[in-house]
Amino acid sequence: MPTGLKSLLIGLSLIVAFPAALADNHLPRINLYTENYGDFNYSLDGRDFAHFRDDIGGESTEVVKLMFDRAGVDYRMRLRAWSVSYERALERPNHGVFSTGRTEFRENLFEWIGPVGQYSWILLKRSGNPLTVNSLEDVRNLRIGGYQGDAATTYLQNQGFNVSALPNESLNAQRLVQNQIDVWVTSDVNGFKIAEETGFSQVEEAFRIRTVGLYLAMNPLSHADVLSRLHDAYDELVASGEIQLR
Repeated sequence: MPTGLKSLLIGLSLIVAFPAALADNHLPRINLYTENYGDFNYSLDGRDFAHFRDDIGGESTEVVKLMFDRAGVDYRMRLRAWSVSYERALERPNHGVFSTGRTEFRENLFEWIGPVGQYSWILLKRSGNPLTVNSLEDVRNLRIGGYQGDAATTYLQNQGFNVSALPNESLNAQRLVQNQIDVWVTSDVNGFKIAEETGFSQVEEAFRIRTVGLYLAMNPLSHADVLSRLHDAYDELVASGEIQLR
């Protein structure tokens, strides 16, 4: 479990008190997308996809559900691969994606609502590798593995680093242990978990890049009243203590 911001949901009965069935019929239905990502959002049956909100759980997922129910906005929620989820929110009004790292590069691409979580970008190395990293410049000429479309990978690429990014992040643990890359840019949410699950757990943290807030990222051309209601709903839930930030 990553340290930092954690959403503690104290009043899940609010989902009953503010059901989506009571949503304002004059507002469009919003299409939400997410991915399997640590304890923040995941398929409840362990699959790589989910078609319905009741099949998707996680700390950030519950925050998003509370927000929409409090706001009186109807929505669909699906779990897909990150590239699909992100591109649909980026390109289509009344679409959103979570849990999305809010970065300088992405700042003007979305309307940001939250935060709904927090995580850190890290560099992993093979266990026992004597490599010492005191700054990112120390890895500029090394072989870096990453995940296509991931915020940390994109951040390094925008800084001029040559990152070998794959569409399947689970392969990076194998590449690292088998000396095909020198460091793997990932997160404290997924990196060690993926390494353990794929049988390549001989990894250790080499450097912590930064801590980033995770948000619901809405297409900025979405219905203005929907966006306003979601912002207000989030603020109300924080003020009432139903979402607690630490």
